[in-house]
Amino acid sequence: MMRTCRMTKAFTALLLTALNMGILSACCTSGVRKAPMAAQVEDTSAVQEDKTLKKEDASNENMVVDTVYGDWHVQIEAIDSKAKVKNSDEFVKKLLVTISKSGKILFDKKVFTREDIWKGADEDFQIYAASVSDITNTSVYLPISICYPETDDGFTFLLALSKDGSTKVYPVPMAWDESDMVTDFYVRYIHECQQKPVDKASLLKLARDYGSSAFVEQLTKEGTQIVFPAKVLARKDMKVVPEAELVKDRCRVNFSTSYDNTQPFDSIRVELKKRSVRKEYDYDYMIDKVIH
Repeated sequence: MMRTCRMTKAFTALLLTALNMGILSACCTSGVRKAPMAAQVEDTSAVQEDKTLKKEDASNENMVVDTVYGDWHVQIEAIDSKAKVKNSDEFVKKLLVTISKSGKILFDKKVFTREDIWKGADEDFQIYAASVSDITNTSVYLPISICYPETDDGFTFLLALSKDGSTKVYPVPMAWDESDMVTDFYVRYIHECQQKPVDKASLLKLARDYGSSAFVEQLTKEGTQIVFPAKVLARKDMKVVPEAELVKDRCRVNFSTSYDNTQPFDSIRVELKKRSVRKEYDYDYMIDKVIH
């Protein structure tokens, strides 16, 4: 499922969009669907509406990210190792991730190498971290690229670091159209639904960032799990892989069991709406409604 890196639209859109880009549990719905018993929903205080990721001054020349958002503090350092990238003068880098929430250290210089992000990385690839793309009540989302040195030729991933100390890596979609946005949403939404307990405020934050007011209203009225088809909700822990494809003026989101098995077992339709006001890193379209 790896595709050639696009750090113009898909990757750039990940960088500073106050988005919200995951793989599942569930949330309550009244009368429409029953959530899995293990999927307890915690309706915590709403995620802060100030979506500005504040960059702090850093005297450490290795610091590539130093961001404060609400009660989160995220620092990413890029450190050279002793080995060189094959066919390059650059040293192979490793990322040191330090994250705290409400003053509590969750990750203390946790090391990520190119092989940690992608086991199939060639020796002539380098690892790069971009700006934090999004932060919810539960997780920090960090775009990572594995590319040839000083190029955008390679692959991009999303590293999700959660407050329970867990980490997950997701490939970034590369369809070159609005389906990227829909896949991005489902990747993060699924990740949020896997948190225990599920944080409803974080789910609605994703809906606001990726969708219209009508979409947020749909989730509010019909339940936060309305975005999934029945067969997805029926799976234990709903561990699935989403991938959207553009079909005329709407998307179809296909769900498969893994990145190795891409044969869809279920799907759902998503209607799109063009944004009237668009920020630099926003997609042109947003989600307007899911249709069963």
